[in-house]
Amino acid sequence: MKKVVVVGVSASGKSTFSRELSKKTDLPTIFMDEIMWNPGWEYIGDEATVSALDKESSKTEWIIEGYVTTNARTFLFERADTIIYLNYAPWIATCRYIKRWWNHRVQSRPELVGSPEKFSFKFLKLVWTKGEAISLKRFLQDVSDQSKIITLSSPKEAEEFLSRAL
Repeated sequence: MKKVVVVGVSASGKSTFSRELSKKTDLPTIFMDEIMWNPGWEYIGDEATVSALDKESSKTEWIIEGYVTTNARTFLFERADTIIYLNYAPWIATCRYIKRWWNHRVQSRPELVGSPEKFSFKFLKLVWTKGEAISLKRFLQDVSDQSKIITLSSPKEAEEFLSRAL
């Protein structure tokens, strides 16, 4: 495990999981939110995001976590030797979204400096319905080596995986 992608719906716990995996493996973590957003939730654009992700994923070791823009998924998933898909029940991500908003509505998350969380019913609905998972699953099905995909269906499975990681 030297090139790891951690994906899942928003608020599923990708950042927290990746930080813990990084501690266990000493692999550097690249947060998609750090790449994609300037302070104040200013999106850098698809082209700049893909370029930055191409550069980061060309390195020899990494954990890349977060929402991977559609036009970068194919090359990123092929470069990865491990893809971890956090496929939790909708209520878990929904509760985590509300908790994340509450905890970071004033003080931003470390990977999103200058961008405090904003609550959105539209985003809450996206998390609850797992709207992002539809296209993600389609891209995962197209990965040439399906054996490198690890699906974790609960926080307990994630904890167990992390306890065995190395």
